[in-house]
Amino acid sequence: MTIEQQVAAAQAEMTQGMLYEVGDRVGLLRQVLAELGHPENKFKLIHIAGTNGKGSTTQMLRTILTTAGYRSGAFMSPYLRSPFEQITIDGQMITAADFLTAFAQVKQALGELTLPPAALSEFEWYFILAMVYFQQQQVAWAVIETGLGGEFDATNALDQPELVIFTKIAYDHMALLGDTLTAIATTKSKIMRPGVPVISYPQQTSEAETVLRQAAQHNQATYWQPQQLKYTIERFDLTGMTVSLTSEWFTWSQLTLRLVGEFQVANLATVLTAVHVLQQMITIPNKCIRQALSQVQLPGRLQVIGQRPTVLLDGAHNPDGSQALVTTLQRLTPHRPLTLVLGMLRDKNYRQMLQLLLPRAQRVIVTTPDNPQRHLPANELAAACRQIAPDLPLSICATPQQALHLAHQQTAIDDLIVVTGSFYLVKELLPDD
Repeated sequence: MTIEQQVAAAQAEMTQGMLYEVGDRVGLLRQVLAELGHPENKFKLIHIAGTNGKGSTTQMLRTILTTAGYRSGAFMSPYLRSPFEQITIDGQMITAADFLTAFAQVKQALGELTLPPAALSEFEWYFILAMVYFQQQQVAWAVIETGLGGEFDATNALDQPELVIFTKIAYDHMALLGDTLTAIATTKSKIMRPGVPVISYPQQTSEAETVLRQAAQHNQATYWQPQQLKYTIERFDLTGMTVSLTSEWFTWSQLTLRLVGEFQVANLATVLTAVHVLQQMITIPNKCIRQALSQVQLPGRLQVIGQRPTVLLDGAHNPDGSQALVTTLQRLTPHRPLTLVLGMLRDKNYRQMLQLLLPRAQRVIVTTPDNPQRHLPANELAAACRQIAPDLPLSICATPQQALHLAHQQTAIDDLIVVTGSFYLVKELLPDD
């Protein structure tokens, strides 16, 4: 078999879909890690949970660590082109050969536990593979994102993080995590560990804030959150921004970020707070922080993929993400006519997303994202659009590619096309490298 065929065969052995809360998933994964000799304890860990902003926060932190000279891994989701994107070291994703080596090692450990490969979901597999790969490659640090929630997430099998970070907690996955911010924050808070410092996003809701502070107190953990954050944005456009910001723990002037959106300032403040705590453990020169932040990019988040007309891809897939997108568009392009290309999943709060997005649009084109189990058919999305904005010109296209082609036909060269609603839509329209 070719190496591509070997990879496909290995991936076919993983259980597709979710096994969330099917038995004691975290306990099972701890057994697997123990059988593997606890690879996760061979390097230092930063564990990140939250609803929105995990990807930006992870990438900023990992890039800072790499730039400061520490070989650093990252485990992130979702992926856009290849599942290998979930596992990176110093920004380079795992190779097919290294994937197969790690897969064989994990499969053998499962065999020792008399478990078939299908005992683990795809996400659980990639989490365990990341731990094995990071150990094999002798990383010094790894930044690990939760996949869903916290308490029952695969990554909660990690017992010894150096830092725990919470990005913005908002409404998403309510069927699994609860329908209040208190319930959602509670399950996410379960990644805290006794005595391990906690860093929190500076603009948490009062409900989430109360839960996180109480959980940190229960764990006798120091709680770091900028209370006196002030910032000035000196430059703000579709290529990024220049921002100066201060808090009780840091003062930075004219930091350049390639990430777009005012909401990224709060993510940046979270990262700078985490770095302040890390600098009490390891050496991270300020010049490395400045250099790293100027390099960080995140595909599929306010990503420009075309000009004349400008085409933006944004993976916002819950109301909080949609609100952040709308706020950014209002600041960047308040008077440019907007064509929306939308595709959404039926298990998301798509009606509230539409209520935020549609008033900004001159026309909307709906399609069906590539997720057969969870997609919202385009005709149902169209019906929801018509209920909310009956006079808005609307078209239905069978595929995302057709939808973007039609958007180009209907949009003047000085106007704007925004593709949003789901990462499953965005990944279909990413340009080739």
